[in-house]
Amino acid sequence: MEEAYFISHEATHPQALPTEGWRQVTLPHQWTLEGLEAEVGWYRLDVPPAEAGQRRWVRLWADYYAEAWLEATYLGQHEGYFEPWILALPSTGTRLWVRVAAPREPYGEVWPRFKRQIKGVFGQHDCRPGGTGPRGQERGTGGLWGGAEVMLSGAVALLGLRVLPLRIAGGWRLQIEAEVDSPHVQTVRAYLELTPENFGGESLYSERELTLAPGRQRLRLFWQVPDLPTWEVWERGFPHLYRLTLRVEEAELAVTTGLRTVSLEGDWVCLNGRNLFLRGTNIIPTQWLAGYTPAQAESDVHLLKEAHLNAVRVHAHVTHPSFYEVCDREGVLVWQDMPLQWGYALDDAFTQEVVRQAEALTWILGSHPSIFLWCASNEPTHNRHTTVPAVAAALRGSDPTRLVKEASDFREHTYPGWYWGHWRDFLALPAAPLPSEFGAQALPRVETLQRTLAENAWPPRWEVWAYHNFQAEQTFRVAGVEMGPSLETFVANSQAYQARLLRFAIETYRRAKGKVTGYFQFMFVEPWEGITWAVVEVDRTPKAGYYALKEASSPVLLSLVPYREVTEIGQPPVSEIWLISDLDRPLDVLVRLRLEGPVSGDLGELPAQLAPQEARCLFNLMEGYEMPPGEGEWMERVARFLRSLVPGEYRLIGEVWEGETLLATSTLPVTYLPPIVPTGSAW
Repeated sequence: MEEAYFISHEATHPQALPTEGWRQVTLPHQWTLEGLEAEVGWYRLDVPPAEAGQRRWVRLWADYYAEAWLEATYLGQHEGYFEPWILALPSTGTRLWVRVAAPREPYGEVWPRFKRQIKGVFGQHDCRPGGTGPRGQERGTGGLWGGAEVMLSGAVALLGLRVLPLRIAGGWRLQIEAEVDSPHVQTVRAYLELTPENFGGESLYSERELTLAPGRQRLRLFWQVPDLPTWEVWERGFPHLYRLTLRVEEAELAVTTGLRTVSLEGDWVCLNGRNLFLRGTNIIPTQWLAGYTPAQAESDVHLLKEAHLNAVRVHAHVTHPSFYEVCDREGVLVWQDMPLQWGYALDDAFTQEVVRQAEALTWILGSHPSIFLWCASNEPTHNRHTTVPAVAAALRGSDPTRLVKEASDFREHTYPGWYWGHWRDFLALPAAPLPSEFGAQALPRVETLQRTLAENAWPPRWEVWAYHNFQAEQTFRVAGVEMGPSLETFVANSQAYQARLLRFAIETYRRAKGKVTGYFQFMFVEPWEGITWAVVEVDRTPKAGYYALKEASSPVLLSLVPYREVTEIGQPPVSEIWLISDLDRPLDVLVRLRLEGPVSGDLGELPAQLAPQEARCLFNLMEGYEMPPGEGEWMERVARFLRSLVPGEYRLIGEVWEGETLLATSTLPVTYLPPIVPTGSAW
């Protein structure tokens, strides 16, 4: 259904609604996107009548509490935003009323510490309008964010389908779960078909007999299939997908899935039995799912892959279905959080509801091969050892094929150079082996700030900037970012700082491969007109940090460790040169070095052979000093060139070549000054 009539009204039943004031809206719909601050919205929809022998159903995606009536008949209520509500409609009547409530929770009493609405970052977060302050519930997410779908069926209705692949000797056992509704006890034939969806191949078929009980039920079937092509992450292979179709009587339902295994070996995530170094980011694509489209999902995942990322964490919420579908097709792994963010109620009623929704999460998203991990909560506070273990147990019990993590804790979220310390503190490898958050804020470009903040952009009106998530104390007193004389300078300084921190952190983590098994930078895109940790603006314009993330996340990384950032003519630009490979094949390459600036010149080539997945230091300055006479010819030649420089800003450019193929580049800025006391080269 694409059209509905809408009114914001506090009525509790249709009979109390006014006849005037309704307006036509297009579904999906969230009233905030139209500038309306409301806590309750009513939708009036017309559903087609049923023909003889037909049964009618409607599927709704509502945020957050929903109630429905057909004409004057009350149909029930539903809680939760990400789980579709499937309603059986009476045989007569065409006017459907849906009441959707997304009330603000009482400030100080319930919100923010003891929240009851399970909405994650849509309920409280420092990237929401208003951030973590008292205004953090403004511009809410209420509405029919996923619209409404009318379904017609015969005597048997197929309402849901999930496939979980289990590896066995010589092939796979598919655990197939179907939600079925039958009007009475009956025995039926079920037909299964497994068809390659994105590659050529033959279909497989199976059939069996089912006995249905009256009413709605979930059935579990097992189907053993041969050793078929697997789903792989993009850099290691092809993401083979299959379409599994179930037919029962006249009913038919299909779902896309893939065959792959996920395990944890020590600290390593293993995909299909092989270690995978996770190069990831956190994402909140939008604050309002009704405005997110399949085309935007395609664009976002394209940007992820362009940045050489093989994994993404859907941060403390369940996002639009299109995003998971694109990750399936593009071979990008997904870490999926439950929508739990910080503190929630502690009573049994809340725990019962959150456990129910955790089980629903694995049912709704369980067929997606891209999802490799369920995480029960993000940064839980007082719920860490009470509610969270129960949620994790529910996730684990509902899905035996994936990793389950109790929480992404504060101890795994490392922010040197932003909340504490200095970006050089990444050398201590905080949060190893798998940091799941780190980063720094960066301003969007000047045009975006001026459009968003208007006259409050410059000079900055800090309370308005804070509403848009800007953190002044961290920017100025921890990071030490200079404002400069203009907004243009402030933007440049802010973006340069974020880029520098991300590059340093990621290269440090990757040089420690083995002690570190991956990373998830925070965060990828701005979910609204905010000033956040994102490396891509809300309109998807990359910041400088995006290019730093991209270069540092290359599957083959050349890491140039600076000797000094500001140094004297004649001094070396690097103390170490590292080559890191995440590829599953050996490398035989040449590392070419060039210094560009007021005086430019080639510094030579370093040959290197790397085993699959190896990280190696190719050059260490201190070890170079220990070379026997005659073996340090390359260093002597470079030293003579460095003594010939003139003062100025330089760039050391490194390239990794495999034959005629450029695998990686790296750039290191160096400032050369005249010697205070002319003493010649340190080499």
